[in-house]
Order: sequence, then structure tokens, then C-alpha cells
Amino acid sequence: MIKTPYSLQSFLPFDRVGAALLAQTASRFECRLTLEREHMVLNAKSMLGLLSLHSFGDGLFTLVADGEDEQAAVDTLLELIRH
Repeated sequence: MIKTPYSLQSFLPFDRVGAALLAQTASRFECRLTLEREHMVLNAKSMLGLLSLHSFGDGLFTLVADGEDEQAAVDTLLELIRH
């Protein structure tokens, strides 16, 4: 399991295109991918879940990957978010 704290502030609020791109990219991987904050856990492969992220001013989340291709998934998603 890999847990990576990251700020999505520049990405929030997600629009349809951004949420779709992140969800489609995450869906290419077999591992479980979630965005977590406090008591909230969102499936990073769910466009609807990503669209619900709008009220977090600082954008701080933890990207959690769990499964056989977790490192590749984390690297790819962080690269996507950075651009």
C-alpha cells in the first residue's frame, strides 16, 4: 500500500473534463485507488466522486494505492495532476 499526501488545490473544483481524465486514467490500473481526507474516502476511478470535491479550500488529500500495480498508478496520477 502506498499513501501519498498531495494538494489538489490547483485542480479543484473538478470540471467534467478534469474529473473524466483523472477517472479514466485511474481506471487503467488494477489496484484500488482512493483519495482520502479526514473521514472521507473517494474512489479515484469514479467521475461522480471526483466531481463532489469542491468545498476543500486547501485541497489536501492522501492518494492511496493498494494492489499489484500501485507504484505505476501513483506515478501516473501524480504526473497527470502536476500538469
